[in-house]
Amino acid sequence: MTSQVVGLAAAARYLGAIGMAAVEAHERELVAAAIEGLSGIDGVRILGPTSMRDRGSPVAFVVEGVHAHDVGQVLDDGGVAVRVGHHCALPLHRRFGLAATARASFAVYNTADEVDRLVAGVRRSRHFFGRA
Repeated sequence: MTSQVVGLAAAARYLGAIGMAAVEAHERELVAAAIEGLSGIDGVRILGPTSMRDRGSPVAFVVEGVHAHDVGQVLDDGGVAVRVGHHCALPLHRRFGLAATARASFAVYNTADEVDRLVAGVRRSRHFFGRA
């Protein structure tokens, strides 16, 4: 328990030193780049707002004709980690007829290069599964 409190305190100091406004600005920049890049791929649908006005960090998406688990595997093979599945929202997935979704989340430690690798990996998954 003590180690967890020490870790939390260190994280709070780190974020305090950066400043939460800077953290938010960085995350929003990455999210905007991810949405722009993914939106430029035929067959990719972004779930949720595509403008930054009402947008948070996670970017959920589906790739037409490619299961989210397959997208996730291709991305993982390229060193990009995303979450795939129902994200504790199975009723919502059923409501919208989605088998599963992929979700990329961004934080202060992510980079623009990682967003580029995400977009390239999604393109690679479409090509690999014959959807490009």
